[in-house]
Amino acid sequence: MTVREFDAADFPAVCRIYLEAKREELKFEPRPFEVTPLDQDASILAAFNESDVTVFDDGTVCGFAATFAGQLRALFVQGESRGKGIGQALLDAVVSRQAEGVSLNVAKSNVAAQRFYTRNGFSTVGQTVRQYSGFDIAYVQMRLG
Repeated sequence: MTVREFDAADFPAVCRIYLEAKREELKFEPRPFEVTPLDQDASILAAFNESDVTVFDDGTVCGFAATFAGQLRALFVQGESRGKGIGQALLDAVVSRQAEGVSLNVAKSNVAAQRFYTRNGFSTVGQTVRQYSGFDIAYVQMRLG
């Protein structure tokens, strides 16, 4: 099992993980909506392409993290691989590379993710509302360092 830099050959697996995990992330939102696949969402894809992406590879890619300028933009693990320390390994890799600390936004409805980040030393520093697929989503802003 390895945490390594993203390679273009990983993109199909990352797209699959993104779609599954994004649905899971937002399943508690008050209004259901369809998640746009990563490779079909121009703004999310542009952000992904400018990010430093790390993958967790246990023979197949089963998780990834994307960062840009100290912001954790994504940390997703495929469903059957959750609870095995993969998210922790990815977060540890991200944090070790960010000398100035790490910030992130997590869906306010995603309480499990908030607990994960709090256990890892992140503090809530604010709240914001952002658009995703045409809907307003409330986010908790968190920071480490």
